[in-house]
Amino acid sequence: MAKEEVPAPEGEAPKKKGKLLIIIIAVVAVLVIGGGAGVYLLMSKPNAEEGAKHGEEGEHADEGHAPIYEKLETFTVNLADQQSFLQTEIQLMVEDAKVQEKIKAHMPEVRDALIRLLSSKTSEELSQQEGKDKLAEEVQKQINEVLGAKGKGKGVKKVLFAAFIIQ
Repeated sequence: MAKEEVPAPEGEAPKKKGKLLIIIIAVVAVLVIGGGAGVYLLMSKPNAEEGAKHGEEGEHADEGHAPIYEKLETFTVNLADQQSFLQTEIQLMVEDAKVQEKIKAHMPEVRDALIRLLSSKTSEELSQQEGKDKLAEEVQKQINEVLGAKGKGKGVKKVLFAAFIIQ
């Protein structure tokens, strides 16, 4: 016994086509909006980078040239509390290549000054953000004294800690 297929009433076919059309339009709208947003983000990214180059972001941007960094060897010292030690990597942002060369030429004095400074601190002092900030200022001052650099913006301009471990 074969079953006969009963044709669907004529009113149902247009409803299915209408739903399909709405889904297609929604998908196309999402793709257009997403594509537009993607293009906007890609086009606006170079402008943000350009703004950073022209002085909107850092201390060095007003100088018109890329910053120069000098990476120092890793320092490992016993701290003043005699119960812990500090291991840190320090990078210096310097005024220019001449200062960088001067640091290299005076490296034994720089290392000695920093070892003495670092080992005078306690783990309690250095565990707080304020302590690290103060240490960075003291490192900058100490190195600039060794270099004979006087005046703001001369010699070492900024001290950056690439690693800072207290154990």
